[in-house]
This record gives sequence, C-alpha cells and structure tokens, in this order.
Amino acid sequence: MNKKAIAFLVTLILGFCLVGGAIAGAEEKLIPLTVVGDAGHNQKPWEWYKEDFKKLYGVDLKIVGVPFAEVYEKLKIEFVTHTGAYDIVTFYPKYIGDFAGNGYLYPLDEFIAKLDPNLADVTPGYRDFYCKYKGKIYALPYDGDVLNLYYRKDLFENPEEKAAFKAKYGYELRPPLTWDEYLDVAEFFTRKKGQKLAGKVLDRDFYGTAFYGQRDWCWAWWGNRFAAYGGVYFDEETMKPMINSPAGVKALEDMLKTMKYSPPDVLAYGYEELKDVFLNGETAMVIQWPCVGKKGADPAQSKIVGKIGVTTVPGVLKDGKLYRRAMMPCGRVLGIAKDSENPWKAYQVIWHVSVKTSIDDVSTAKTGLDPYRYSHFQHPKEYEMFPTIKDAEIYLKGVQSNLVVGYPEMVIPGAEQYEDVLGRKITEALSGAKSPKQALDEVAKEWDKITDRFGREKQKKLYQELVAGWRAAGLWE
Repeated sequence: MNKKAIAFLVTLILGFCLVGGAIAGAEEKLIPLTVVGDAGHNQKPWEWYKEDFKKLYGVDLKIVGVPFAEVYEKLKIEFVTHTGAYDIVTFYPKYIGDFAGNGYLYPLDEFIAKLDPNLADVTPGYRDFYCKYKGKIYALPYDGDVLNLYYRKDLFENPEEKAAFKAKYGYELRPPLTWDEYLDVAEFFTRKKGQKLAGKVLDRDFYGTAFYGQRDWCWAWWGNRFAAYGGVYFDEETMKPMINSPAGVKALEDMLKTMKYSPPDVLAYGYEELKDVFLNGETAMVIQWPCVGKKGADPAQSKIVGKIGVTTVPGVLKDGKLYRRAMMPCGRVLGIAKDSENPWKAYQVIWHVSVKTSIDDVSTAKTGLDPYRYSHFQHPKEYEMFPTIKDAEIYLKGVQSNLVVGYPEMVIPGAEQYEDVLGRKITEALSGAKSPKQALDEVAKEWDKITDRFGREKQKKLYQELVAGWRAAGLWE
C-alpha cells in the first residue's frame, strides 16, 4: 500500500473515531431540568436521588427552594411571564384550579399511559381532587397531609393528673373526643412556672395547647371545628358563602377561647414553631400534620420520645353520635410547567419520586412528607424511627383515623385568594381586633367579590362538580 493510500486510511479511521466520539458525547450529555418548591426538609428527596436521575434518565437536576408562604406568588410570576425557568413544580393542591385552569401546567394523561404511576394505590382525596382538574390529570402526589391530634401520653396517664382532672371536671381524663372536652383539657394542663405537673415542679410556664397562628394556614385549625359543626364553604345552588354561618362563628369563638391556654406568641406560630413547642415538651397537646409524629420519635428532634399519642381530632356530639372532621390542608403535588422544553424527562423524574421512592420519602423523620398511598400504611416496618413495629402501627392507625373523616380543601380557581382572606380575618378575630361574627361577615363579602371576578356561574359549576366528587369519595355528606 502506498503512502497516499495509508494516509487516506488513517484519516478515514480518525474521522470515524471523531464521529463516534461525538455521538457518544451526545448520548452522554445530560438534559438540564429545574425543580422548584418550598425550601427545607421536603426538598431532600431531590438531593438524595439527584445522581440516580443522571444514571436512569440522563437528567441533571437543579433544585430551587422558595419560602413556604411564597410558592404561589413565585410560580405565578414565572408562569405568566413564560420564562421557562422551571420544569418540575412542587405546589400545594389548592393552586391546581388556578394553574391548570390557566394552562400553566402540562397535562399528564399521555405520559401516564406510557409510564403508570399506580394511582389506584393513592387514597381518593389526594388522587381524585388534588391531582386532577376538569377530569384531566395535571400532577402526581408527593405528600399527603391531614391534621391529627397529638397528646402527651405520660401526662394523660399520670395517676395524680387523672385524679385531679376527674375531681375538677367530673369525667375521666382522656384524649378529648369533643371540642368542649378539648377546652377542658387545655385549661387543666395550663400551668405557671413553679407549679407541679405530673409531680415535678415546672421551671417554665406550660400550656394546654397551641395552634398554627400565622395567617397562611391558621384557617385550617379553625376548619376542623367549622367542619365538625356542619359548615360548608358555599351554598351549592347560589354560590353564596357559608363561611359566616353559625357553624363558622361558633368554630371561631371556640378557637378564640384556646388563646388563654396557648403560648402568648401563638399568633406568630407557623409549622416549625408549633412543632417545636410540642416536641420541646412545652404543651400537653397540639393538632398538627402527620410528620410531627415521626419527628417526635427522633431523639435528635424531640425531647418527648416515647411519650406521644396520636388520635383523631375532636368533634361534636349530634343526636348521641360523635361527628368529627379533620382538615386536609397543604399537601404537595408535582406538576410539569407547560413551558418546559423536556416534559417527558420531567415526567420520568416525578414518576420516580411519586412511585419508586415514595415509601422511603414518607417513612423518614428527615422530611415532612406524609403517607398518601394505601401501601404507605401497609409497611410499618419502614418507619424505622419508631422503637417497635407496634409503635409504627399505632402512629399509622392514628393518621388513618383522620383520613377516614378527612375534610378536603378547595381546589377551584381562586382557592388561594379565598383562603388568604379567610386567614387574614381569622387572625384579626384572634388578635381581638374584630369579633368572630364581624370577621367572618367580612370574609363572606370578600368571597362574593372573588367569586364575581372569576365568574359566578363558572365557579358554581366547578364547585358543584367538586362537591359531587367529594360525595362520591365519601368525603362530603
């Protein structure tokens, strides 16, 4: 072979190598995706599985965290301006009416047909209402929230405390079954520094209860009472707000009474403050999200390990029957921004955390993510923060008892605006600036304005469809 032929052959081989290398490089190039959500412990799974996403789906994930109360505003700005800044959006289900209704989210049905997220395993409240809008699926579940009653077992079972309670109130000390009993227990356990509690002298004030006082979610702590008293959001036929009904006023009056038995700064309490006041051993009971039960079993986060009971929120006796409703506020779902350039890749990633790793993410005390699949309740051994499987079973049974009587959050367009007004006015009543009736009358007027802005007939139709679905799922009477 002459020199020209050899040179040509070498050039040809090098060319093939370069082309092959370019192809291999193209195959190895990762697709950038950005996920956004409320910052903190609930974003940990994205960090944990970031390397897995590279290997399994060829995705390089960027994680963006925003403050808990600013998720709506941050996402809405990006959606409206079509920046394409985010691919995967973690949001609270109450926003789905606004986000899906305005075309900000990518419908997932076509992807679901290709990669099954096993929605049959998801409890109806989260599956049928928190992920869907107008019959289409726009999100996958990530976090199941329902409010639970937590109490100090060691105090409730203390012989001295039991005897003193019965002497004062005439019935046995127990986790309160009704809201009237809740007030009795809260009053009974409220003590001043220097007084005794379970035989020990207190070195600081102790409180019977506490609640979420910040305006963003305080309405949910009022909502447990409102729902138990028979309250509904709107009249189905007229879309007239029913928030200022006797049920609403009574619920707010009851909530106001608990102020005497709560820490003086309770109106500043958000999730963290309410969690800490209980786990630091400063209250006898609180109503909180499911993750607090897990964190309460972790010595690194709790001073009352082994002393926590969990049960159904209190209710109201009606014709001899106890009627209880537990609000299902917040939660988290995963959607895909309509402006995402790689929606299929984004879907593979949200499928991964909603299906493949979900039991790991909801069974750890390192996140605030809570059970939302039937299977999450069927594997107590996964909840390793509890000393025994029996303890894990008790915890899961307590959470389930509230899901059975769950009261769903609105997911129609405007839900954020409706709830923002409600939260603001409730805090005004709790601060003493307005009476419960005055505050809720003002809510009703504002709700009417919001309804008219969105279109009364349109809102009424969506609300009627929503309530019909709630009834079919057993969440509404």
